[in-house]
Amino acid sequence: MSDRPSQTQWREEIAALPAWLRRPIGKASELSTVQRIIKQRQIHTICEEGRCPNRGECYANKTATFLLMGPTCTRACAFCQVDKGHAPMPLDPEEPRKIAESVQLLGLRYVVLTSVARDDLADGGAEWFAKTMNLLQFPDCS
Repeated sequence: MSDRPSQTQWREEIAALPAWLRRPIGKASELSTVQRIIKQRQIHTICEEGRCPNRGECYANKTATFLLMGPTCTRACAFCQVDKGHAPMPLDPEEPRKIAESVQLLGLRYVVLTSVARDDLADGGAEWFAKTMNLLQFPDCS
């Protein structure tokens, strides 16, 4: 006999959790919309590259974390799910524009910019962050 709880026991345990722990995880349509747009534009999010289990909730809340400078890291941190172990691709000169367009298309309210480590770049990618931030436009900000 298995030690795993039955479906009924599992549902009862979930129902007994406080409301703040029983939050919805987002809709599949929101997840697929974001995935389609980032795939079409050949850009990356840490949400996808890092296989984040909460990405549906973030996307449903109009939030995304973009991964600048490609999906390949020049370091090999054991805890991270991002691709590593081989040379990163050259920077895509259109990436800052593609990210800015995606933010507008998705109607994102909150955007986080992060990146892989790019020890191969003299400035570590600082200029790339600046280029991307300069292109982002949020109408509610002044």
